[in-house]
Amino acid sequence: MTESEGKTLAERYCSGAEHCRQEVRAMLERRGAESADIDSIIGYLVKEGYIDESRYARAFVHDKVRFAKWGRIKIAQALWQKRIPQDIADAALSSIDEDEYLAALKEVLKSRCRTVKGATEYERKMKTMKTVCGRGYESSLVRKILDFSDGPDSLSD
Repeated sequence: MTESEGKTLAERYCSGAEHCRQEVRAMLERRGAESADIDSIIGYLVKEGYIDESRYARAFVHDKVRFAKWGRIKIAQALWQKRIPQDIADAALSSIDEDEYLAALKEVLKSRCRTVKGATEYERKMKTMKTVCGRGYESSLVRKILDFSDGPDSLSD
């Protein structure tokens, strides 16, 4: 693949959805582009505004909270795996709307509370907490909400 073919391919790839440098690099490597060409292509895409790490991070965080119902911890880990700089990731994570975040957490808790089985209330809460913390929610926040609830109906506002 030539550099100009790679640029065209990468422009189309970035025009369809937000992508970070790491995703573009992986796509170009899969297509057989040379390492030196990839660096040049990514530099071009950044200069032309096709790639913007902060814009990508904000969109990623927003989508993961709203649609995937992920917590901050899991989102931060995913951004780290995508090699988003820490300061950009922190800024994107701080832009999370707290009301929307709590609503997503409560929705996940309600869903899990309906299906969890256990011999005691404590066992059901611990199973629920383990599942929800696995989705990246902070254990202190989950514990606070679970401690004041008697069941899935009491988790609503």
